[in-house]
Amino acid sequence: MNNPSCKHWGIDIGGTTTILGYLANDSFKTVSTIQTIPSEGPEKLLTRICRIISNIDNSPRSIGAGIAGLVDRKNGILIYSPNLLNWVHFPLQEKLSDTFRCPAVIDNDSNTFAIQAIDSGEITSDGLVLLITLGTGIGGTIVHNGTILYGTGYAGEFGHMTVNASGEACPCGSHGCWERYASAEALVRYFKRTGSDSENADAKKIARLAEAGNETALKAFEEFGEWVGVGLANLSHCLSPSKIFLAGGLVKTFNLFIEHARNEFNRRCPYEWNVSALSSCSDAGAEGAAIMGRVSFQ
Repeated sequence: MNNPSCKHWGIDIGGTTTILGYLANDSFKTVSTIQTIPSEGPEKLLTRICRIISNIDNSPRSIGAGIAGLVDRKNGILIYSPNLLNWVHFPLQEKLSDTFRCPAVIDNDSNTFAIQAIDSGEITSDGLVLLITLGTGIGGTIVHNGTILYGTGYAGEFGHMTVNASGEACPCGSHGCWERYASAEALVRYFKRTGSDSENADAKKIARLAEAGNETALKAFEEFGEWVGVGLANLSHCLSPSKIFLAGGLVKTFNLFIEHARNEFNRRCPYEWNVSALSSCSDAGAEGAAIMGRVSFQ
């Protein structure tokens, strides 16, 4: 029987934003959205996270965390994240468990989005489905018959699929990775390349300008969408999924780039276009992390 005083906490740690909330009686409540600030390192962010949770709940039932990067789920370690530089072999699971004296579990942030979508029934239990998160970087999850496929442990790093062999250098050490062309940083780069003198441009500002009909912003979204389409075509050739869902912060701008993505996909790929935005909100990653904790330790 559910106890309303027992909270299963979920944390979604992205390259730009961290979201915290908890599940109680099967209802998820978002508590806080804070800046990640990767340059400060993991310990400072962990301190801020722990302070927020402690102010609300001094006895969590469990804590789940999704984080952008390569995650050793068995040992609870963030091995490496191109968008969280210097966060190397960080024992996040142990830190959370020791701080709150409760069970903790961690996974890649795209996988926690998928867990929420599976739990809600939006990703069904039949066929092969891909979930792709578009944000500071690009994450991915492969779901087969309602179960996440991990491969040797790290399947779904779609953002580091090469789309331009001699292209932009990536923090991961490679060149031409998909996320160098279809991420928030790439969108800003396209916006500035077309002649904008905005020093403080970010994805949200560019989206507002595009919605208002600004030609420079619309052109940036066109280039962004084309690169989204390139990656989706590659994945469809390799995996032939029955459905592709898009999630993450940039999906709020879905209407600004999706037709460009579809056109590029159709130009490169003979398969049926079956791509849509995940209907859940941007808090779905944190909710999925909380569900993951609840399932693991209930």
